[in-house]
This record gives sequence, C-alpha cells and structure tokens, in this order.
Amino acid sequence: MRIFLSIVFSISIISADCLGDANLDNEINNEDIIMMVQHILHMDIMDSLNVESADINGTSTVDIYDLSRVIDVINFNQSNDCNTFTSIDLSLEWETEQDVSYFDSELLNEVVNQNIGQMQSIRGIIVIHRGKIVTEEYFNNSFMSETYNIWSVTKSYISTLIGQAIDYGYIEDQLLTLDDVFFENPYTNQVTIEHLLTMSSGWPENWTYMFIQNPLNTLLNTGLIWSPGTSWLYNNAICHLNAHVINELTQMSPREFAQENLFPQLGIMDPYWNEDQDNVHNGSFDLHLTLREMVKLGQLYLQDGMSLNNQILSSEWIENATTSQINDWYGYLWWLPGIGYLAVGLGGQYIAVVPELDLVIGTHSATQSSDAYTDQLLSYIYNQIVPIFDLENRMDNSTLLLDQIHEY
Repeated sequence: MRIFLSIVFSISIISADCLGDANLDNEINNEDIIMMVQHILHMDIMDSLNVESADINGTSTVDIYDLSRVIDVINFNQSNDCNTFTSIDLSLEWETEQDVSYFDSELLNEVVNQNIGQMQSIRGIIVIHRGKIVTEEYFNNSFMSETYNIWSVTKSYISTLIGQAIDYGYIEDQLLTLDDVFFENPYTNQVTIEHLLTMSSGWPENWTYMFIQNPLNTLLNTGLIWSPGTSWLYNNAICHLNAHVINELTQMSPREFAQENLFPQLGIMDPYWNEDQDNVHNGSFDLHLTLREMVKLGQLYLQDGMSLNNQILSSEWIENATTSQINDWYGYLWWLPGIGYLAVGLGGQYIAVVPELDLVIGTHSATQSSDAYTDQLLSYIYNQIVPIFDLENRMDNSTLLLDQIHEY
C-alpha cells in the first residue's frame, strides 16, 4: 500500500508545478529534504514561495507528511526532474508565464531593455521557456501584430516542408537526384536534394533568379563550378530549387503545401509569400510573419516535431536538419552556433533554439542593420540571455561558433 501511495504522490508532485521542490531549483532532491527538515525544526524558516512549492497536501504548512512524500519520490526512484514540460498545442496562441521567480527575471529584463532595447535596429524580441513566453518586447515603433519579411528564416521553413514531404511519401528521401525530379542533364544527375539543403550543390549564385523568365530551366542548365558535396557556398538561387522540388513532387505550391500541412498546425493563417516568375514561392526568403508566428517553428523543433499529441514533422528529420552535414556550422538550412541551432534572416531575424534548456528566442530587426549590429545581437542572445536559463550549468562546456554565422 505504501508503494502504491508513493507512486501516486510522486506522480502528483511532477504534474503539479513541481510540488516538493522546496528550494525552487526545478528538481526534487536531497537539498529539498534538508530545507524542509530545517523548516519543520524551526532552524531555518522558509518564505512564502518555498512553502507554497513544498506544501504537497495543500495545508498551507510544510510538515512531516510533505517531507515523507518527497522522501518517497527519491527512495522509489521516481522522476525528480521538473524542468521538462508537456508538448504544447502550437496552433493556439502563446501563453505567458506568470511565475518568473524560478530564474533571474530582473537580469533578463535588464538585458532585454537596457542592452538589446537600446539598439537602433532592434524591432522585437521574444523569449519562450518551457513553452511559455517569459518576456516579449517591441521597440522603435514596432508592435506585436506587425508582420516582417523574415528573409532567410524562410529557408528553415522550406527545410521543414521538404521534411514533411518526405514524411508523407511525396519525396522518396533527400538523396534523390534532381534528374528524377525535373529532367536529366549533366548537372541534375549529380545534384541531390540533400546538396540543395546543405548549400553544397556545386552551382554558382544567381541573384536574378526571382526576376527572370523560366528560372527553373535557367538554374538547372547552369554549369557546376565544383563537384556536388565537396564544398559549401551559401546560395539563395539554388536553395530556391527546394521550393520547385515541393512544387513538382507534391503538385502543390510551397505555400499550398504549407497551408495544408504546416501553417495551420503552427497557428499561422494566410501569410504573404512572394513568388518567382513560374509562380513558385521563394524558397530562400520573402515569407512574411509576425514575431510570435515566426518562432512557432523553433518550438516545433524543440518539441521534436510534436504539437500537443500530433507528430507533424518526424524526429528523424529534425535530427538530420539540426546536425552538422558538410561543415561544423550548417545542417539542412539551419545554422549550428555550437549551442542548439539557429534560423537566420537578413538584418537580424533570428530563431535561436536551445533544446537542452527548453528555450526559444526570436528577434525581428530592421533589414538595413549592420554586421556590427547582428554580431552584437547574437552575442547578447548566446552570452547573456541563454545563461540565465542554464539553471543546471548544462552549457558550461559548449563552444560557440558565432563567427561562422552570416546572412548573405
């Protein structure tokens, strides 16, 4: 009977905002036992927040009963980590965290308002921890409902659509060569979809791709400048071929495919997305979203492709997309800054995802910002905001690769 009660109460501890966590470190362990014993013996009296967290049976006091429940959790090896959260429904509006006492909210406010907020090019920043907004601010006449060209963050959305098309059987896999998608020539039989996703196709850039007639034929008939897969070149025109892959193999435009399989699941409704001269939506930039909409993609990846109980993107794709491929700093149209992964758009449009910390950070910026601004903004994100949420020092041995991250 005691074992049964132990299991019941340990489940309730984990499911009810970490009841039993006397010292508010988001974990139930021996330190909580010591703190509770000292409180019960009047050696060290808890404040109201500690009492609220340690009061398992709701009597507004911490007593032997509460202490025994915590001991049971530890003795019977029940999960005692309170840092995880249930996958949220991404189709719904964001919720705001009401209790920010578990981290240094004053320091976060200082970084956001006194450091980032004073930058001329910043427009908005949102920080989401454990699936809830912990801070959200807009600057320089920007506002919550304002839509922005997210620029090359669009690439991470296109990567996601390619992943979904593979998941749903429209595309065999990312190793498919382009001669099996479009037509055969000396180049398409060498280049795979994976080469497009990793910026290693061997094709040169073509800055006119959005304005020329028959862009698909033009790009596919351009000569290679090196063997596919042997070198990395950030390339907007060739990344756009991912959009044509979706268009060809799903028989839906990228926007139509997203409207059916991705956007509604992320709570994104009818966004503007520019098209090329073949009426195919730009696979490299020109998707327009609010900041709250944009960061839903980061939360989807953090939740391993889940929205509540629905798997809308495979965990296998997320693993591939956010793992180094041809170099140390790039996956499948996601950047790898050394801590988590990052979607990057011109001027300082960012989705920074740190799965180890259940953390997503998003920013909107003026497109015409300087390199100095974007470098400083990334430094604020990774060197000042991320450590605030590293409550268990999980990132101590991480090495940042921010010098490699540039939008072209």
